Amino acid sequence: MNKLILLAFCIILSQAGFAQTGKSQVVRINATANTNGTVSLTWPAETWAGTWIIYRKTLGNPDWGNAVTSVTGSGNTWTDVSVKKGDKFEYLIVKTSGANTSALGYIYAGNTVAEQPAMGGIILLIDSNYQIPLSKEISTMENQLKQEGWQVSTLYAGRTETPENVRKRIVAEYGRRKNQVKSLMILGRVPVPYSGNFLAATGSVYPPDGHPDHAGAWPADGYYGDMDGIWTDASVTNTAASQSRNYNNPGDGKFDQTKFPDMLDLEVGRIDLYNMPGFSKNDTLLVRKYLQRNMLWRNNRLVTVERALIDDNFGTLNLSSTGYQNFSAMLRNDSIFDNRDYITSQKTGAYLWSYGCGGGSNTSCGGIGTTSSFVADSMRNIYTMLAGSYFGDWDQQNNFLRAPLCNSALVCAWGGLPKWYFHHMGLGMNVGFGAKLTMNNVNEYFNGGFNMSENNVHIALMGDPTLKMRHVAPVNKVTAISQSNRVKLNWNKASGSHDGYIVYRFDSTDNSYYRVNKNFIIKDTFYTDSTNYFNGKNTYAVRATRLETTASGSWYNLGAGAFATVMHTNRLKHLPKQHVAMNPNPASTSVTLALPWAATEGTRIIVADITGRTIFEETPLAGIKTADVRVETLIPGCYLVLVQQNGKLIAVEKLIKN
Repeated sequence: MNKLILLAFCIILSQAGFAQTGKSQVVRINATANTNGTVSLTWPAETWAGTWIIYRKTLGNPDWGNAVTSVTGSGNTWTDVSVKKGDKFEYLIVKTSGANTSALGYIYAGNTVAEQPAMGGIILLIDSNYQIPLSKEISTMENQLKQEGWQVSTLYAGRTETPENVRKRIVAEYGRRKNQVKSLMILGRVPVPYSGNFLAATGSVYPPDGHPDHAGAWPADGYYGDMDGIWTDASVTNTAASQSRNYNNPGDGKFDQTKFPDMLDLEVGRIDLYNMPGFSKNDTLLVRKYLQRNMLWRNNRLVTVERALIDDNFGTLNLSSTGYQNFSAMLRNDSIFDNRDYITSQKTGAYLWSYGCGGGSNTSCGGIGTTSSFVADSMRNIYTMLAGSYFGDWDQQNNFLRAPLCNSALVCAWGGLPKWYFHHMGLGMNVGFGAKLTMNNVNEYFNGGFNMSENNVHIALMGDPTLKMRHVAPVNKVTAISQSNRVKLNWNKASGSHDGYIVYRFDSTDNSYYRVNKNFIIKDTFYTDSTNYFNGKNTYAVRATRLETTASGSWYNLGAGAFATVMHTNRLKHLPKQHVAMNPNPASTSVTLALPWAATEGTRIIVADITGRTIFEETPLAGIKTADVRVETLIPGCYLVLVQQNGKLIAVEKLIKN
């Protein structure tokens, strides 16, 4: 099945689906990681005369390809026997009867998926008003992100700057970091970009919630996540909105584009609690409280209950399908409750996720509550999605979409306009991954068919994009001593639940983690690295790990790292100090070695991983002084090139494979 067929599914659902509830449009898939390495998919059984068609693809592949199997309507389970431990795939199940499609379900599932120590680059884009009063909290966030595997850049922006100038600095930092930046966290009242030409006329492109009185331009944070798209401010004249902030005229600093002009490059999330006077605190204090809760959550010190709540007050619309779709991939279906009130239930009990929708205003959602509800009571959730009119246009006083972040939640999104896809969090991905996927989605996933809102510039994540479904408590101290050609490590026991520890050698120049204890987990709080070939300064990271089991299978989670740097002298200290020049380095296909002398029959070239394990070796022809080594089959990372002469090690060099 290719994109065109999936788009046809979207059309069928959007035309017929508004007479259905959100729940009926979703195949609510749970996955189980079996002990033999396979993955089983299950979904609620029902009396169904049609067929469940199942597709599978690797993450990032936009084409679902051909179906891998089908299950008769009376069935509700399928095991993918081709999966082995360590594998992970994305699945789509289509509920069909003849040519009609009535429901879709997505899940990213795997079995004992390996940990991800390096998260990529992140830019912290911070309101310059916070630089002094929140310096402690900002420093804590920077350190926490580094310890979790992010490579951090920090930029400050003044509130009166133009979005265009701010974006130029983001693009420059993205280029300086050689396109390794993955995420953007906006903290505070960084200038809000506006873009769009939502029209008020009947039959035209309405605003996403269908109300013509806020036509024109909407807040468009995705602008900051687009590194090479063309944004213009020359053609749109639109003053139909009731508020002048939505007016859009040529040359006014608001952009023309209603849909993103290019695929976004960065995950974008904003923590902006400005102009929320209903909470009786200024934005600096509200952001400080948010960052403190954030640290508690990511250090496994904020308690919740892994269940979800859905309060759907739009029974004839499909908005709540966003809740059902995402929650079933993260939580077992019997932990998802749709017969409870949003406010009263979360006042008395904790929920990991919640979803609420109803008729809205800037400060209220019918059947859910008002901004004042979040002022008066603490809603005990971490992640929430809310959908209703007006508050998706979030840059307004006491805005309902931002209100949860002033109270207890760490993330909120206008879920359903369009459909959001966070289901990858069930296998350890961060919430920003789903935000970027949703912003870029046109028809890779069913977009909900609501007012053509897919891929529109208004799509925005309120909150920290780096957060995950679960966090592991960190190791808080590690020491390293170089002794007898080895590095001896000791650390304090991590608190909370964990299976043991992983030791990495860490290179800050490229944010690379090289696992020392291959294929096993350390149960003690000490370890000796006898495979370190590098003289000089070495940095180690020790991280607690836990095998997580969720409704998406199983995966290894990591706590934040504790780092130690040691001046190390290895066993090469008594050998001749020979240098082997390598070009190019980094290399992608082959590297040429300039040998210290002409090769003999006893010369061997060994390519090893960072722990010293031999991957392959070559014997150069006698008499040559240069040798070409093919490396295209190596996965990207750091390797050792060792040159031996008659059984003696004469040189060791570090090679980077692109």
